[in-house]
Amino acid sequence: MEESVYPQMYRVEKEQWWFAARLTILLHFLATRVHASPQTRVLDVGCGTGAILEEFSRRYKAFGIDPSLQAVEFCRQRGLTNVWAGLLADYPQDKPFDLITMLDVVEHVEDDRGLLMEARRRLAPGGHLLIAVPAFQWLWSHHDVVLHHRRRYTRATLTPAVTGAGFVVEHMTYFNTLLFPIAVGRRFVQKLTGSETMDHLTIPPPAVNRVLQKLFAMETPLLPSYSLPFGLSLLCLARNPGP
Repeated sequence: MEESVYPQMYRVEKEQWWFAARLTILLHFLATRVHASPQTRVLDVGCGTGAILEEFSRRYKAFGIDPSLQAVEFCRQRGLTNVWAGLLADYPQDKPFDLITMLDVVEHVEDDRGLLMEARRRLAPGGHLLIAVPAFQWLWSHHDVVLHHRRRYTRATLTPAVTGAGFVVEHMTYFNTLLFPIAVGRRFVQKLTGSETMDHLTIPPPAVNRVLQKLFAMETPLLPSYSLPFGLSLLCLARNPGP
C-alpha cells in the first residue's frame, strides 16, 4: 500500500460507511461463528492504522502486525501497544494463537499460499483463520493499483490457496452484496470517463454516509449462516485441523 494512504485511512476509518459497516459485520461474524471470549488470543495480520485491532483489544487478547512503520505508529496513537512492525514470517514464535485475521491482506502478497502456511504455523490446533479479500478480477481498478493489490479473488481461486496451506474451509461467502450493482455500474462509468478516484478514503455527506452504512450492515445477520452468491468482497473462515 502506498504510504500516502495511511494518513487518509487513519482519519476516516472509524466513521466512513464502508469501514464502519465492515467492522460491524466482522465482529458479529466472529461472535457467531468462532465464539471468541476475552481469553481468546487473536493476531491481526496487516492491522493497518488499527481501528479493527482497537475493537479486538476491547474483546480479546489481541495483537497486531504490519510491515509499515507508519501504520504501526498510527496504531500506537490509538493507544495500542501489542503491535509489531514486520512480516508474519519474522514474527516471534510464542504461544500459539486461537484466531488469526487477514482482512484485505492476502491480495497484497505474491505467494498467498505461503502466507497462509505461515499463519497456520502460528495457530493452535483447532484455531481459526478469518480472511477478507476483494472479489472478481474483472472489477480491477485504480483503487487496486494504489493499494498495491496483486489480484482479486473468487471462491474458485481462494479455496485452493486456503486448503493448499492445510486449512479446512468452514464457511465462505461473498459480502457487500446489496450495493454490488450500484458499485459495479459506478466503477464502469469511472473507467469509461477516466474519473477513477480513491473516494473510499473520504467521508460522504452525513446522510449519505448513514444510508450506505445501514445498507451494507443489513448483511450482518446473514453472513454467518448463508453463502451469498456475489459481492464486492469475499469472506472465508478456515480451521487449522492440527498436525
